[in-house]
Amino acid sequence: MAAKTATSKISPVVVGSGQGKSTTYISTKVTGPDKLGNFNSEIIQSDNASGGGEKTIGSRDSNGNITWNKDASNKIKLNESKFKKASNNQISSLANQLATTAVEKQGLNAAAGKGNQDNTDGNTDSSQSKATPSSRDETGKLSGSDKSNPVPRNSYETGLCYPVAMRRDLQDNLKIDVIKFNPKKWDGAKSLERVSGETIGSVVLPVPSSVNDTNQTTWGQGTMSAVDMAKANVVKTALGDEGGTAAGEEIGSIMGQMQKDGPTVNKALKSFFTQQLTGTKDILARTSGAVLNPNMELLFQGPALRSFSFSWKMSPRDQKESVVIAKIIRMFKQSMAPQKTDAGLFLKAPNIYKLQFNDGTDRHKFLPKIKECALENCAVNYTPDGGYMTYDNTAMVALEMSLTFKEMEPIYNNDMSHSDDSIGY
Repeated sequence: MAAKTATSKISPVVVGSGQGKSTTYISTKVTGPDKLGNFNSEIIQSDNASGGGEKTIGSRDSNGNITWNKDASNKIKLNESKFKKASNNQISSLANQLATTAVEKQGLNAAAGKGNQDNTDGNTDSSQSKATPSSRDETGKLSGSDKSNPVPRNSYETGLCYPVAMRRDLQDNLKIDVIKFNPKKWDGAKSLERVSGETIGSVVLPVPSSVNDTNQTTWGQGTMSAVDMAKANVVKTALGDEGGTAAGEEIGSIMGQMQKDGPTVNKALKSFFTQQLTGTKDILARTSGAVLNPNMELLFQGPALRSFSFSWKMSPRDQKESVVIAKIIRMFKQSMAPQKTDAGLFLKAPNIYKLQFNDGTDRHKFLPKIKECALENCAVNYTPDGGYMTYDNTAMVALEMSLTFKEMEPIYNNDMSHSDDSIGY
């Protein structure tokens, strides 16, 4: 018998809810049976329920498996089960037009994803007419079981990557390792270098759209008047090897310097000691319109720790990738949390992180090196587009994850080599 072709009526497929709700109109064109009694079909998308703008977005083989083409949107692909169910019903609706014998009905049921349905008339061995159902892909689901555990988690996946299809060997990326925290040890009055802990998880992400670093050193103004200098010099000299004799000589030197200014110094000293004895402020400024020279200058006060903030907007392309995104977010949330001891009396430090920008598999020489960091903030926006939208497996259509890291140690001059081999820290 020659193959026939029939097209179903157009049906709406509703995806999402609320502001994110959308409707797609599809029909299914079925061709068959062939010599083996099999049917193939095409899924056609229309502009509305009345038709128009028809385009083929996918094909189905004789077992009902769907292969989407480039005209199928990501939303359609991620909600495949809804579109497959609608197409199954459309194929079944064409049974009277395309299938008359039990074998043809069996073939049509297989094309509609109902390969295990018995279509015999009671006089045929049904075991020979039933097709084996295809296995179900569960990779796009989460168990939902989230029981607490008295033992802190110290192992995560080490091969996480988003996007899943990213070519890590060629594309620039940011690799983040989760490592166990090891406190520094002391050797007398010297603090030893921290020994890097064991890597217990890792993820490779695209280089964020915004990458910044700010190297800081803390400076502040300092003052020291002539009186402060004199007092400091006397005490410093007295604590030296020559002790009181040298201190006496230092006092004599100071008195000699003061006599050069004569009356001005005497007046200033009277005001100074009066101020010290009575607690009255600004006597010298009020009585003579002058102040002691503060000898102000900018003084080095210490290094500063750097912070890094990164953000990624993640949109899963299929069910498997939606689970990968959930695992990435879960890893950061759980690993940054403090850990309770067995008795609950103390809290242990969370895990820390090693960040490295890569040019493929090698360290990126034009992006900054980063020391081991603590994760201070992990923020997730589940509705970055302003509306609540989910896929068929209840995964969000898009998420935005923002992470704020702070380095565990400041940057020192000695941390960088003498050659300009990279942009450095």
